[in-house]
This record gives sequence, C-alpha cells and structure tokens, in this order.
Amino acid sequence: MNTTHRLDLITNSISYFREAVKYAQQEAPDTNHWKFAIIHVVQAMELAFKEYLRRIHPAFVFESIDKPDKALSLRGALARIRSPAIGKVAISEKEKGKIEKALDLRNALTHYEFDHEREHTELKFAEIFAFMIFFYKTHLKIEAAQFIEEEQYQRIFKLVKARTELLANAKGYLSLADVGEVWMCRDCFEDTFVVSEAQCCFCHYREEVAECEFCGENTLASDVIETGDLFDWDYDEGRSILLNDYGLPHSACRECISAVRQKVEDLRRAKLYEDLSRELLT
Repeated sequence: MNTTHRLDLITNSISYFREAVKYAQQEAPDTNHWKFAIIHVVQAMELAFKEYLRRIHPAFVFESIDKPDKALSLRGALARIRSPAIGKVAISEKEKGKIEKALDLRNALTHYEFDHEREHTELKFAEIFAFMIFFYKTHLKIEAAQFIEEEQYQRIFKLVKARTELLANAKGYLSLADVGEVWMCRDCFEDTFVVSEAQCCFCHYREEVAECEFCGENTLASDVIETGDLFDWDYDEGRSILLNDYGLPHSACRECISAVRQKVEDLRRAKLYEDLSRELLT
C-alpha cells in the first residue's frame, strides 16, 4: 500500500515538472505559457516535499494524525522538511522566502488574471527550477534523466544562467554606484533593494520607503502600521472623537509597534494613578 502511495507522489511530481518544462520552452507573443509553467512547477515541488516526508513516515504527509484524510499544505510540508526533528533539510530563510513567494504567485495565478511581467515570472520559474533539480537529485535520489531530457535541461538552464548573470550585474551596479543604503528585497530576497530609489535593482520590485514616526528609521511603506486603535476614543452619533493620543505618533513600523503599545499602557496607567491621587486629595 505504501509502495503505491510512493509511486503516486513521485510519478505525479515528475509529471507536473515535465509539463512545467514544456510550457517554459514555448515561444509565444503572450505570457500565458509562463502562468502554466509556474503553476506546474510549484505543484511538482509540493508533491516532491510530501514524498520526502512520506519516506520518513507516511503520517507526515497528512496535516494531523487525527486527520488522515486531509493532506498537508505546501507551507506545512516546507516547515516539516526544515524541522531539525523531522526532515532535517537545510533550507535557508532566504530560500524559504523564495519558495513561499513562488507559492503566492501560483495562488495568484490560479485565482486572478495574469498580469505579471514576463521577466518577473521567468526569474521565479528559474529559481524553483534550479531548486527542484537539486531537491530531486540530492534528497530524493532521482537521476536527472528520470525527470528531464538533456536538451530540455540545456534550454531551461539558460534561464537559470540568465538569472545568475542579471544578479551579478545588479551586484556590480551596487558596488560601483553610490546608492547608499541597500536592503534585502521583499520580492526576490536578494540584497538588492536600493532605499534611495525605492526599487530593487535586480528584479525591479518597487515599494515606497517611509520614515517611522516613532524611531525615525526608514522602513517599507507596507510595514507602517496605524496606531490609532491603541489610543482613547469616544463615539458620539456615529463619529469617532479622539480623547487622548498620549502625544505619540499615529503610525509606527513593525519593529516599533510593540514599544508604542507598551508606551500607551504605561502612560494610561500613570494617568490613572494621577487621577486617583487627585481625587484622594480633594
């Protein structure tokens, strides 16, 4: 019974991988083939992860021992294969981020219209393609000939090589140009996001950079959190009236939000003690 299960996972994973390669090789004026290449390669990766877990113990393929009819999600499988207690596969945080970004892209492609740039999708495919070659051979002990033809490999490898060359160019730009502060890009997870340009010089991901009102440091706009719900409010005839903001900023970065919350609690408590002391003296 376990043998059948193993064959289903391996066969299906390789089948999806081969379909992904076929789509990636297509030359077409539109970019729809990249949509299907991403969808198939991510599905191949999910099945490969589950096969790796199944080899450790069949129960690990399922979400819970109590729910043997519910299959594990890709994120759940990724967490288990990285776990020192289960899979023990060394996947860095950066590589994990790339895998999760590919999953998010797959989910977006299956639920929304395909509006991603060709170059962006090619890079994502190249990342997962390279990772899957490594995972099949290293962790599932499958020879390349079992899941891809040599000619196909050489064609797709050009994408991987192109990505490497683009990254090298981006790194060269950073070393030669006086661009100032550089962060890890939220989209490609490379250290190529130029703060002064609010753009990654590798994958061209754009996002506004804002200043945290609490600590004064720069942060991505998506990491700015409104703090208004921490303050004291009154509600009158459908209107919200701010009673006390304790002199604190109305937004803060993710790193500071806990400190702002604690500051409000401390000031609120101090005000309460002050009011009680005043009442006792009158």
